[in-house]
Amino acid sequence: MSSVSVVVSTCNQPEMLEKVLWGFNCQTYMDFELIIAEDGSGTQTKELINKIKTRVSFPISHIWEENDGFQKSKILTKAILSSNADYIIITEGDCIPREDFVQVHYLNKEPATFISGVSYLLPLNISRALSLKDIEEQNCFKIKWLEEKGIKKSFKNARTASRGFVLKVRNTLRPTKYSWNRYNSSGWKKDILKVIGFDTGMPYEGEDREFRERLHNYGIKFKQLRYSAVCVHLDRKSVSKSSVVLNKNAVNKKFLVIQQKMIGDVLASTIICRTLKHLYPECTIHYVANENTLAVLNNNPHIDHIIVFKQEYSENKKALYSFLKSIRTQSYDVVIDAYGKLESNLISIFARSQRKIAHHRWYTSWIYTDTVIESQIADNKNSLANKIRLQLLNPIASEFDDYSISPKLYLSEEEIALAKHKVGELKNNSDQKLIMISILGSSALKTYPSEYMSKVVDITCSNTDGIILFNYLPNQRDEARAIYDKCNEVSKSMINFDFYANSLREFILILSQCDALIGNEGGAANMAKALGVPTFCLFSPFIVKEAWHDSSSASNTGIHLNDYHPELFVNMDKKKIKKEIQSLYDYFKPILFEEQLLLFLNKYCNNRAIIDNSLNERY
Repeated sequence: MSSVSVVVSTCNQPEMLEKVLWGFNCQTYMDFELIIAEDGSGTQTKELINKIKTRVSFPISHIWEENDGFQKSKILTKAILSSNADYIIITEGDCIPREDFVQVHYLNKEPATFISGVSYLLPLNISRALSLKDIEEQNCFKIKWLEEKGIKKSFKNARTASRGFVLKVRNTLRPTKYSWNRYNSSGWKKDILKVIGFDTGMPYEGEDREFRERLHNYGIKFKQLRYSAVCVHLDRKSVSKSSVVLNKNAVNKKFLVIQQKMIGDVLASTIICRTLKHLYPECTIHYVANENTLAVLNNNPHIDHIIVFKQEYSENKKALYSFLKSIRTQSYDVVIDAYGKLESNLISIFARSQRKIAHHRWYTSWIYTDTVIESQIADNKNSLANKIRLQLLNPIASEFDDYSISPKLYLSEEEIALAKHKVGELKNNSDQKLIMISILGSSALKTYPSEYMSKVVDITCSNTDGIILFNYLPNQRDEARAIYDKCNEVSKSMINFDFYANSLREFILILSQCDALIGNEGGAANMAKALGVPTFCLFSPFIVKEAWHDSSSASNTGIHLNDYHPELFVNMDKKKIKKEIQSLYDYFKPILFEEQLLLFLNKYCNNRAIIDNSLNERY
């Protein structure tokens, strides 16, 4: 009889399972049996087992459960009951074990104690390309090999390669919270049966927390081997079995979408709601947003209820706790955390849901059932900011691959009529153009220098006969005035300096009637795009242009210093850019993009040909 039983759960992923089985064939300790717990796949898994069992050095048995929704807990319990060993290691069919995986678990076993390790998530491209030879040579656990394949250098990479004395030190100095997980845990069979197996009525990984609590209540201790018990987790777009359950029973599903922070972020994440309504037309969507951003959510037909996160919740712990308890009173089928910071982490913890999705962060992944690695590459369909938000839907809608959806703002007929009336009072005639200048960014780091911005205003005013509005808040009046004072007299005569909105919603209404927005990239520019207003955006050197610029839209022009002087950004990370921001802005003179600005003005802001090109001086 084997001294260890390894239980591997799987469903419809034979290609990954083959790599996992090959990983177990490379183990330094081979006195184990392997039990495949299959949740309702077709014949492919059985065919794979028949093919590979004569090529590996350990016995394989196959426990199968008919596909009837999510059955992982039920099939795992069956597999454990069928095991012949007293000690059980549990993992999944997309987790390749390091060669000492079984040995580490077995040698570290203790009475009435459960062990958990960690997994290192490999990017999708490496997961797909990983060969059996790579597994035999343990390449996927070698830091140098991973970095050669494009993995960013990080101290977290040490998890895959730590050995001997080094791993003992790291396990001691960098402990983590004890836990039970389905991809890398072990314990005594009698202790598992003592707590009556797994909860077969709880779908997906919610039962992990329940099982951990039961073990704790029975006095079972936990041991964490963060750097010792290691496996790599193959990325499959985080598609899980419960996504099938969600698709089958999509009627009346209830989602909680969390997006705090700035106006642009809150607006951008509405595309999650819009897509959910497309995928599941009868679903209900609740949306958590900061109170100062609510104007961009008004009249949105894809949001059923807005949960307001007030400023006092960030300032008062008691108020925050009361808010979190109110979240706890609701039940959701899926929580999607698009923010991923402390406050949204807490909301996700308190939210009652079997599925919780967020972008992958090693320090918060324990909160969520599904984590998605953020794409680092923009495409020609959408901005990167929009793309990474839509990728959060991959775990529940694996067939979804349309990343071309952009945010929209929704105005009522009454609001449109009011906006037209208010703007009409400014114009000398109905054909006169109205141009919004976003003269200030959200911070000094993101604000185009005032002496340059005044030149942009002068170029604009010299090449249109429209009306110019400055976008600024009342507390920014002095900064706005400083730019106004630097403009020439012709420009000053065209600027309606004292005309500004009294609220964010009123600003949106006025912006909807503008023919263009020109100036600093930020919330105002994002709102203009969501209204279909053409934009000419100046990106701060600190901002990655591809993150917020949609290159597929002909009406939106994005300007970045890197477009003209890429040599300035060689070996420059964000910290260096922030430190050198002023010198970078010194290079970002209007002459660089004046020709593009004139073309934009001619297309969207003028009823006549370009009339003045006299500002082609070298600034």
